[in-house]
Amino acid sequence: MTEIEIPDPTSPESAEDAPAQKISPYRSLFVPLVVVPAMIVMVLVLVYALFGALAGSEDTPSQNLDRLLNGGFNERQQAAFNLVRQVLEERRADGQGRESDWDIDASFLPKLRSARAALGELEEPSDVPIPLVLSSLLAQLGDSEGVGQLCALTALSEKLDPQGQYRVYAAWTLGAIGKELSGPDRDRAGETLIALFDHPDPALVLVATAGLQNLPSEEATAALTGMLGSRSLEQRGTAALSLASLGDPAGQGVLTELLALESYAGEREGAPLKWPPKQVSESRSKALEALRRLDLAPDRVVLEGWAEDDPDPNIRAAARKLLSEI
Repeated sequence: MTEIEIPDPTSPESAEDAPAQKISPYRSLFVPLVVVPAMIVMVLVLVYALFGALAGSEDTPSQNLDRLLNGGFNERQQAAFNLVRQVLEERRADGQGRESDWDIDASFLPKLRSARAALGELEEPSDVPIPLVLSSLLAQLGDSEGVGQLCALTALSEKLDPQGQYRVYAAWTLGAIGKELSGPDRDRAGETLIALFDHPDPALVLVATAGLQNLPSEEATAALTGMLGSRSLEQRGTAALSLASLGDPAGQGVLTELLALESYAGEREGAPLKWPPKQVSESRSKALEALRRLDLAPDRVVLEGWAEDDPDPNIRAAARKLLSEI
C-alpha cells in the first residue's frame, strides 16, 4: 500500500526535507477518501515526486526555464524545483497584495507555452515529467492549452506510463485547479474526470472522483451519484464526500456506513493491510464532518455514545464538539 504525503505549502522549507519516495503513486495506490489539495500544494507535490528538491542558488524564472529544457539531469531537477517555487510565490504574493521577489509578468506565459511546444512528441516514460510540470504551470496560470494538455495526459498509453503515476498526477491537478477554471476549460476538465470513472486503474478512478468536488455540474453530480453504488468502499466513500462538499445529501447512507467500524473490518477480511487505524480514523472523521455540514449529523443519543465509548479519541472529540453545538 502506498500513501501520498502532502507537504505543507505554507512552509516552503518543508519541501527540502520531504523524501521524494513518499510521494509516488503507483498502480496499486491506495488513497482512501481523497481530499483534493489546493492548487499550490498539488504542483509542489508534483515537482517533489518527479524531480525531488535540491539545495542551491536560484536563477531568474526565465533562466530556470532554459535550464529545465537544456540542462543536465541535476540542473533539470534544480530548475524544475526553483521554477515552480517562483511561479507559486508570485501567485501567492499577488493574492496577498504584496510584492514578489520574482517578476513574472505577462511576457512569461508565451515563453512557457513555447517551451512546452518545443518538447515535441513523447516517446518513452522519461519524456513525460517535464511536459507534465510545464502543462501544470500553464494550466494554473490560466492558459487553456495547459488545461487541454493535462486532459490529454490523463489518457497516456501504457507504454508512456506503465505505472500509471503520470495519469494520476494529471487528473489530480485538474481537480486541484478546478475552482479556478471557467467556461470551456472547466467543462473540459470535468468531462475528462468523468470519463475516467470507467478506467481500470482504481487509483485514477479515486482521484477523478475526488476531483469533481471542485468541478460542479449536473453531469458531475450524476456521475458521483452513480459511484455511490461502487463495490469499493473508498470509491463510494469518496463520491459521498465529494457530493457532500457540493451540498448534495445523496451520499448520506454511505457517509453513515463510513462511520461504522464494522465497514472497515469487513474490508480487511480480503485485504488485511487495508484500512490501518490512522486511515480509519481520518475517514470516519471526514464522514462525520460531512454529515455535520449537511445538517444530517447523528442524533444526540448516538453522539453521546460516541463521546463516551468510541475507541477513537478523534471521534470522541468530534462527537463532544457536535453535542456542544446542539
